Amino acid sequence: KKPVPPPAEIAPDISPHELALGKLQALRDRKLWQQGAVKPYHSELSDILRDFLERRYRIPAMEQTTDEIFTALAATDMPELQKSRLRQVLTLADLVKFAREQPLPADNEQSMEQAIAFVKEGAV
Repeated sequence: KKPVPPPAEIAPDISPHELALGKLQALRDRKLWQQGAVKPYHSELSDILRDFLERRYRIPAMEQTTDEIFTALAATDMPELQKSRLRQVLTLADLVKFAREQPLPADNEQSMEQAIAFVKEGAV
């Protein structure tokens, strides 16, 4: 007789905003940009928000450009302030990732604050 495997643990359902906030806090705690890893910091920040958009608004944000994301968001009921926060974070992340922008420390921290506010505003 083969041993019966233990039942798989079922992860509790975690809401998209709780998941994103946890990932954002973990990213903040790793202090990447403070250690000179500005590009990885902004890449991960962008990925966390894109994953949140996929889970919360059901748009394929991981495969889309920033402009395509905002075209897709036009069909949602997302408030303009929330879109503005998202645009600030994703635009700076794009500049860091693709144009080798070197943001000021205050800009790096503001991106995190804007991302957290964006996710909290998107909670349902």
